[in-house]
Amino acid sequence: MSASPAKANSALIVTTPSDREVLLTRVFDAPSRLVFEAWTKPEYLVHWFGRRGWTLPVCTVDLRVGGAWRFILRGPDGREVGMRGEYREIAPYERLIWTESFDDFPGESLNTMHFSENDGKTTLTARVLCKSKEIRDAVIASGMEQGAGETYDRLAEHLARMAAAESTGHELVITRWFDAPRELVFECWTQPEHLQHWQGAPRGWTVTAYESDIRPGGFFRIRMSSEVGIDRWLEGGYREMVKPERLVFTHAWLDGNRKGKETLVTITLAERDGKTELRLRQTGFASVESRDGHKYGWNSALDGLADYLSDAARSIVVTRVFDAPRDLVFDAWTDARHIGRWYGPNGFTITTHAIDVRPGGVWLFDMHGPDGVDYPNKITYKEIVKPERLVYDHGDAGAPGYFQTTVTFEEEGAKTKLTMRMLFQSAAERETVVKTYHAIEGAHQTLDRLGEQLGKMLELITTRVFDAPRELVFQAWTDPERLARWWGPKGFTNPVCEVDVRPGGAIRIHMRAPDGTVYPMTGVFREVSEPEKLVFTSSALDQNGQPMFEILNTVTFAAEGDTTKLTVHARVTNPKPGAAQHLAGMEQGWSLSLDRLGVAVEGWPSCPPG
Repeated sequence: MSASPAKANSALIVTTPSDREVLLTRVFDAPSRLVFEAWTKPEYLVHWFGRRGWTLPVCTVDLRVGGAWRFILRGPDGREVGMRGEYREIAPYERLIWTESFDDFPGESLNTMHFSENDGKTTLTARVLCKSKEIRDAVIASGMEQGAGETYDRLAEHLARMAAAESTGHELVITRWFDAPRELVFECWTQPEHLQHWQGAPRGWTVTAYESDIRPGGFFRIRMSSEVGIDRWLEGGYREMVKPERLVFTHAWLDGNRKGKETLVTITLAERDGKTELRLRQTGFASVESRDGHKYGWNSALDGLADYLSDAARSIVVTRVFDAPRDLVFDAWTDARHIGRWYGPNGFTITTHAIDVRPGGVWLFDMHGPDGVDYPNKITYKEIVKPERLVYDHGDAGAPGYFQTTVTFEEEGAKTKLTMRMLFQSAAERETVVKTYHAIEGAHQTLDRLGEQLGKMLELITTRVFDAPRELVFQAWTDPERLARWWGPKGFTNPVCEVDVRPGGAIRIHMRAPDGTVYPMTGVFREVSEPEKLVFTSSALDQNGQPMFEILNTVTFAAEGDTTKLTVHARVTNPKPGAAQHLAGMEQGWSLSLDRLGVAVEGWPSCPPG
């Protein structure tokens, strides 16, 4: 069917190009960006959608493919009309496709809207495809032309207000393009592991204090310090977060304890061909001078974001806080006794062929996958700053699959914040390992396994069976002369071994290593149930005689015929900096000591020596 005209007003042209279609066309004196936003953002829709005299009390928009929208219009007489649909295609500023149906009207239409900009004006073309000619004709007969004409008139008026607001001296609008996917740009605004690298600070300023709760209703508070020592504080609250499209927050500078004028910042993100358009809109300035000052600051900060994104697009960053001291976490990552037990995603095991943890040193190992495939790996250590920072190359630079890993370890009280950043040779290589090998999920699983290993380093449960009666094994723990003969690894002696075996009684032992070094230890008995159970604390002392940590030890003795099943449960509490080297050897130390205990009790008579 050839196009035939329907009614039109002076601005809106309505035609019926086929039996099932209605085509609406109008030119608006506004850029396509504004027209698109007016059609897709509730904060704009509520001001113009519907005929004159009608309001839009319900306006929900989930602007994503597959997302739903729901409007309820209310007329001057209180009558309500509901409509709903689903978004099928979204090309920001160019095209929008959605379904539309009314609560009290049969049928569903498919609407396609094109936004074509020329010289700052936008030709809007809306194609409504109905299920049948009868439904199409009923839509036209319902007064569609007049209703659409009034609605488009209201849209034109609102677009004029939007354009005027952008040109006023009390509003700032900045648009920037970033060569990075929208999801990553959004994460750079909302995830601490990214924020810490650029933080919104202008060039010449660094963020020296920061706290936040990044969620709708949450807050941020930042101290920026200049190169000449000037400090400035700002704070704000998060109003809205729509991942990965929009972020709204308040922004206010502090002057001492006095809060300055609060402004509202809206960040919107649109993606085209893998790149992201960022639009920053800030309103509520007290003056043009204030607006211009913020314009410089934001542009400088966005330059920093662009620099960071050039690397971030090639990076995977994961952060975790572990309930363990920093020295211990660092040792778990660098000590050959530990790293092979946790490194890699779930289901993988490690066979180490060689490891030399020093700048220039190499770790050669095979990762055995759960599918039975072996993956040869090579790590070359570039930088080691114990216990703060670790940098290493995975593979050889320039070769396929190469990336560099930087791991930082930050103290947070008695806990450790660990950040692992993997930098690939290109954004394309990063996308390959993310999509093909699930690298992000694998990185999180690897840190999960590190957490489990740290738990084992802070808590030990071991069981031995000795060919000796329970009473004799119990005496070996409570008689100081017998205890001195086996306590500690092979080659160690105990010139001081004092135990007061009662609840509250003290323990004092000095272990002497083969090289003459003395390791003092103190403790207190918590529970004594002869010959079944001992509970006591033990602490290794530093050079100043202060405890580096405390271990709560529970030892149980179970008779099994003529043998004794002994179980040691050791749990570390209150570790201090410097404790890691001692705790790293806890498992081996207990194993060697119990070896000596086994030899001793099997050679002793049941009566006390001497």
